Amino acid sequence: MPQAQGFYWERHAAAEQLILDLLAACRRQSAILAGFEERLVRQTSGRLLDWVDHLLLRDSRQFRDMLTELGFVAQPAEDQVVWLHPGTQLPRIVLNRRDDLPEAGLALRVENLSDFLQANGFQAEIEGESFSPFRCARLSDEQGIALLAVERRGRDGFVSARVPAGYLHAYLSAMELWQTRPRISDNEDLLWDDIFRRVDTMITQLGTGPAAHLVCQGERRYWLSRNFAGRLQQGRQETLGLGLANYDHHTFRSSRRHFRTLVSLFSRLGFENRERFYAGDEAGWGAQIMENTEAGQTLFLDVDLAPEEVAVDFSREDLPERRQLGTVGLWCALHGDSIFGAGMHHLAAQFDFDRLISDLANHGVEYMAPFSDFPYLRQAFSVAERWAVDPPRLTRLVREQTISSEQGEKFLAQGAVGSHLENIQRCEGYKGFNRKNVSAIIRQTDPRR
Repeated sequence: MPQAQGFYWERHAAAEQLILDLLAACRRQSAILAGFEERLVRQTSGRLLDWVDHLLLRDSRQFRDMLTELGFVAQPAEDQVVWLHPGTQLPRIVLNRRDDLPEAGLALRVENLSDFLQANGFQAEIEGESFSPFRCARLSDEQGIALLAVERRGRDGFVSARVPAGYLHAYLSAMELWQTRPRISDNEDLLWDDIFRRVDTMITQLGTGPAAHLVCQGERRYWLSRNFAGRLQQGRQETLGLGLANYDHHTFRSSRRHFRTLVSLFSRLGFENRERFYAGDEAGWGAQIMENTEAGQTLFLDVDLAPEEVAVDFSREDLPERRQLGTVGLWCALHGDSIFGAGMHHLAAQFDFDRLISDLANHGVEYMAPFSDFPYLRQAFSVAERWAVDPPRLTRLVREQTISSEQGEKFLAQGAVGSHLENIQRCEGYKGFNRKNVSAIIRQTDPRR
């Protein structure tokens, strides 16, 4: 399965091992961090690595040379130098030269700092105004190890800057504007007009980063209302006040008719195209990966694709409608496009892979067989949430001979495959996806199976 040039993700085991060694050193010196990690594993099936926003270290020439050798790149950020590895999803490293700061430390990323402080009993002052793009709280300084928590709302910096007057009102208004949009209409072109008007207003009020954050947050909340496994796991993570800040990517399914418009919407929100998958006649499916580095969000956009379209940049060209529907097209025909009434097909979040499957089984949530099972990438879907299908949709699909009358009766009686919670564990700094096996899971989740 080909992919767009320029996005060949490699494994960077040595770079990840450096991060793991630094975390181990912090854990050894901080009983508070060690205790938190024990609760994290037991109560949420999580790994500490997946919750680290960035690491703090004392600057030295020797360490900078080591980072450079491992592929990290220095980027100026406010009054600090931040090192990131562009080929991975590893936490960034912030080097400081001030003697009055701790030797080392780390910052956890959570969805809401006040929830996190309350759930864990931390007494800490929050730096930054409520709902501003970046806020931080220093939880402890123990044996030269600083433990912090950060809250990000569409910004990738490290300083809690003051926001303009009226920002709080603008933020809350924009959040409500997205979450109250109509999702179902007989005229989907009008839905698109309304979506773009709202997004343009949000961008004007807040900028693209916070607007992208609010769109993804709103879509996660809508998905939660339609996915039991997601609600169950969110509840487990809320025992530590973490929210869903361990998300890996958000997956939207689209009909061919609306795909280019969907890509255009997220482009307006500051997302850029990454790799592009096309399975062609192997699975009748394609996907465009998009990423907004400022907002820290990644998207997986799925669409039916014909074999002859493998050489086309289907993210930028209109795709003519086809009578024969593949897995993605039929899902959209039964439930609606993800951007409309269906909501996301799945949210992928990072966990201790085996532990999550075992722990959720104790709560009645089962998982399908893994569709990626490599040392560097493991992925599996929860058994699908089944959704009722609107009878008029089924009548139309049978009349148009898109599905058989027998299939229509089955969908009416049993519902159809809806959404999942994806369990994903990344190792060795691997940032990509398993292209071949993604095609296999696409076929396995076809509503006709």
